[in-house]
Formats: sequence, C-alpha cells, structure tokens
Amino acid sequence: MLKLVIRKFKNYYEKIKLLFVGSILAAFSANAQPIFSEDFSGTTPLSTWTLHNVDARTPATNVGAINNAWVVLGVGGQPAALSTSWYTPAGAANDYMVTPAITLTSNNYLFFDAQALDASYPDGYEVRLSTTNSTVAALSTVLLTVPAETAAAWNSRRIDLSAYAGQTVHIAWRNNSNDMFVLAVDNIEIKEVINNDAGIEDLTIANSYTTGSTVKVAGTIENTGLNALTSVDINWSIDGGVTVNTNSLTPNTAAFGSTSFNHTITTTAANPGAFTNLMVWTSNPNGVPDSLNAKDTLRTQFFVNNGTTVSRDVLLEEFTTAPCQFCPDGAVIVEQILATNPAVIAVGEHACFGTDAMTIPEASTYCAAFGSGAPTACIDRVLFPGETTVAHGRGTWAANAATRAAIGSQVIVNITGTYNATNRQVNADVTANFVDYAVPGDIRVTLFVVEDSVTGTGSGYNQVNFYNNQAGHPYAGAGDPIIGFVHRHVLRDVYPTNDAWGDGSIIPTSPLLNTNYVKNNTFTLSTAWKAQDVSLVAFVSYYNANTDERVVLNAAEVKLNNIATNIEDIKTDASSLVVYPNPTSDIATVEFNLSTPNTVLLSVRDIAGKEVLTENFGILSAGTQKITINAANLSNGIYFATVQIGEEVITKKISVNK
Repeated sequence: MLKLVIRKFKNYYEKIKLLFVGSILAAFSANAQPIFSEDFSGTTPLSTWTLHNVDARTPATNVGAINNAWVVLGVGGQPAALSTSWYTPAGAANDYMVTPAITLTSNNYLFFDAQALDASYPDGYEVRLSTTNSTVAALSTVLLTVPAETAAAWNSRRIDLSAYAGQTVHIAWRNNSNDMFVLAVDNIEIKEVINNDAGIEDLTIANSYTTGSTVKVAGTIENTGLNALTSVDINWSIDGGVTVNTNSLTPNTAAFGSTSFNHTITTTAANPGAFTNLMVWTSNPNGVPDSLNAKDTLRTQFFVNNGTTVSRDVLLEEFTTAPCQFCPDGAVIVEQILATNPAVIAVGEHACFGTDAMTIPEASTYCAAFGSGAPTACIDRVLFPGETTVAHGRGTWAANAATRAAIGSQVIVNITGTYNATNRQVNADVTANFVDYAVPGDIRVTLFVVEDSVTGTGSGYNQVNFYNNQAGHPYAGAGDPIIGFVHRHVLRDVYPTNDAWGDGSIIPTSPLLNTNYVKNNTFTLSTAWKAQDVSLVAFVSYYNANTDERVVLNAAEVKLNNIATNIEDIKTDASSLVVYPNPTSDIATVEFNLSTPNTVLLSVRDIAGKEVLTENFGILSAGTQKITINAANLSNGIYFATVQIGEEVITKKISVNK
C-alpha cells in the first residue's frame, strides 16, 4: 500500500504517494516558538541576512545561477540556500551567509540541515559566531568545521549555544571549499532545549483507506530533551474529537535521538469520498509534564474510498538521446520490460542529455521537471523510495514498474475515434471514468502521439554507443555511433498543444463516480511519420506545483490504425496467440485465432532491435492459424516475434537455446 510520510521541520516530504492529502499543522504553544527560524521559503528570504562574497570569483557556467555568495534556489522541489566553490578559473571559496542579530536565552541550540549536492565533489564549510556585528572580521569564533558535507541526503546538525545565553549574536555559514560543487543549507532554527522533552518527528500512514478498514499509523518519536528518554505517552484523536487512545512507550533514547513506533489506531475509516483528520501527539516525557509543546503534535488527513479498482497500465517515460552513450543499454532494458510486463506502456522522450533530431519542446519540459540525465525514466511519474528524483536510473525500472502494475487504479482510461488514411486526419476521444473516489486535486488528461522504429541519417539519429567494445552486450560490435539505429517508442507530439501537462478543464477536482469525462483531440498526422508505426497514448494524472506530485493515475495505448477497430476482437485475438516450444532450438510455432480473415505478417527482432527475420503470409482465413519461425540460424539469446494481423500488432518474447 502507498504510504504518506509527514515530517516535522522539513519543507520537503520524504514519501511514496499519489498526492499530498493533508496539511501539516504543528501545534505551537505561546512559550515554545523558536527563537529564530529560517526555511528560505519567503519572497525575499535573504533580505535580512548579510552576505559576504569575499573571494569575488566567477562561478563555472554550469552553476552560473549561483551568482552571489549565497542564493536561494530549489533543491528537490523546495527552496534552500546554496553556495558554490566551482569557479572559472578554479580557486577557493570564501563566502559568508550571516544571520540578523539574535538574542539568545538559556539552553539554546542551533539546528540546521546541510547537504553537498555532488558526492564526488563535496563542499565543506564552517559555522562561525560574532557577539558584536555581522562583519567578516567580527565572525572570528568557529563553532563547527565540516571538511566535506554528506551528499546522499540532508544531514541534520546541531550546535550547543548555551555558553552565549543572554547575548546578542550573529551566526554565519562560510563556504571555504576549493573547486568542489554546491553546498546547500536549509531549515535553520535556534530554540530552547530543556531536560525532558519529546515530540513527533514524522508520521507514516496510507494516503487513503478503504471504508470500514482499520487505520494504522507508524512514525518516529524524537527526544528533544537533554536527558535520555525512557518513557513517553503517544496520543491520537480523529476529526477533532476526544483522545481515542493513549499508549505508553519505553524508547530508551539518548538526547536528540529518535525511536520508531507502530500502532493500530482504534478507529475505522468512514465517509468515503471525504478526508478524515488525524492528530497525533506526545505527552509526559520521562513521567513529567512537557513544558515545551512546539514539537509535540502533528496533524494530517487521510482520504477514504470504497476500495474499488481496475487494472493499471503503467506509463514508462524514458529520457534518451542519440548523443547519450549509455542510452543503448536503456533501450535494451525497456524492451526487456515490455516483453515481460504487458501492463507497461513505453514512451521515449528525447531530452535530458543534449538534444537530437527527435527532441520536441514538451520532452525538454518533462526533463526540466523530472530529469537527472539520461538514460533515466519516470514510472507513472512517482517519486520512489531511495530515489532523489522522479526520473531515475535503469537499475530499478523493472521493479518499480512491477510495483505500480500490481496496484489497481480508480480510473478507467480509453481511447476511441477515427483515422482517415487519405487525408491523415485523426479524431481521438480520451475517456476517463472513475470507478472509485479519487483524492481531490487538479486532475488532467494528456494525449501522446508516439512513433515506433524511427530511423534517420546524421548525428541527430546515429546513436553514440558506449557498449561497442563490451563483449556480451546486445550492442557490442554495432558501431560507435550506431548508423541506422532503430529508436523505439519516440514521442512525436503532445495534446493539448498549449500545455505539456494536460487539459485541466475536463475532470473536476472531485470526480463523480461512473461518469464519462471525455477530451476530444482532432489533428492532422505529420506526413513525416509512418502511420502504421504510430500509437496514441493517453493518461490521466495529477498536476501540482511540486513536480514530485504529478503522478499518473492510469494510462492506455492504441495503435493508430486500430483506433476504430472492435477492441474486444483485438483482445480476443491477442490473448489467443501462443509460441511453442519456448525456448526453442530450431522451429517454433506461433498459434493464434483470427476473428475475421486478415493479412498476417511476421517479423523477428533481436534484443537490440535489429530485424533478423521477416515473412508475409498473405491473407489467412478466420479461425485457428499456425505459422512457424525458423530459428535454426539464430544465435542463442532473447528475440521478439511480432505478428501483424491487419493493422493490429502483437509481440511475444522468444528464447533461442541450442
């Protein structure tokens, strides 16, 4: 089940989720407000800070946006303060970011998050303090020295300021790295710390529950006090009601440490189609009243539905380009996934490593939102656990696609319409029908035009190939670059034409059940594209300002020439096709049923996409048919047999093992 993680003191959410389903409202008492805090989310976040660009060096082109000592830019979709040490020419950084004046009280600690944005070039820094003013000369006290910050994730740090109780101070972060990359700092807070204190650091709940099911919650309790936390009560309530449960825990957690908890809330999900409010809080740390309540409570919501789902077709959007040397391997993996997981729809978006002759503006838009280079892929545009970006490396594509395919969807997506081969006019209706309540939001409909098996001449099509000299790889010996490379599933166009993110006017914020929402798309197919290789891919997805929350709910694909065909006949014919024996050593039989007489073509490609066998069987009569594949001259390995029945195309994986 998908989970939603709600974390205190972060402006980003570590999660696997379909949509942010509730606000996070920490309960602060009047005496527990932080003495100072900064998350860089305001319109002018550094306006009250002092910046010293002592080195006055010129940032390298790739980090040219960091054009001051420190600037605020997005990291993982959320703002943070950034400083660079990558200069042209190379040299040491000496850049200060200094707080306004802060008057400290007793038992104050400084907390902040920091991260180096490249593990190979990790920036280091100092945290300095002045008790007089914000000049560089006055910032002479070094509180913390970090030679190289961690890069895998945000690193939470703290500094004891109790020695400066009652004084007014300025605190500075100084990037002093030499020819590294980028340092990020966020979530700065100074607050009082007492002996016995605890709070809820995060909650993990399902993003939605089926009506009548038991609500389960897990999370983390943080010891925010100076003493070891040996006991604490955890409490919760539903929809603002009375406390429905109190559970005593014995975490035995050191100061500033954390301990996880799991518990079943004694309530059942109700009111399908609506949110339920959940509040969880701690009390009685070490058996004494908690006098600082700033971190005690987290509030969120979960959505309730009926639990009705339909099967899901998973949208795999691969970022690839002809100049990308590792992209041939990405192409191999995509074909392997398609051969083993019929629920996956693949689209090749030519962006994220330069451009080529197949790049369109929408692909570049998607790269800017999701991408981190190529070959990477978005799987239903979900941010998966362990990944830092929605578009991620090929090592987990298959597993993540299988995970998504196993989760039912609450919406059916269909494509119907007509195609006029004479004037190449396309009229395609995308219909979305919700069989269960969807989390309310900006839900959009998008149509892709995809052309398969695209070839061309010149650098815009010739595929750079890192694997040319790697024995055993499907593209070993294919050349570098590969002339005449077959580019699969190429994204050619996106509708609506004025918005890469889909039409938001078709589906309401809270869709009605069992209601058809139809988006019509009418256009002329380019004469440069092979109509027999064109597919239409439609999907329904959320749109959100946070690019991590633009998840695809369901998708559908249809061959252009089948758009007006009886879909049930196609499914019957496709499901009847079998190949045996498989594996084969010489002759394999392809058996299938024809609903009506039709032309039958057979082609076989190797795993690299090269056609190794083709045969035209002409018009075959209705009924059970058997055709053969002669694999006697094929090398051992995986092949893909494509049977074209009229305009319908069915592909099966074949293993040759002699």
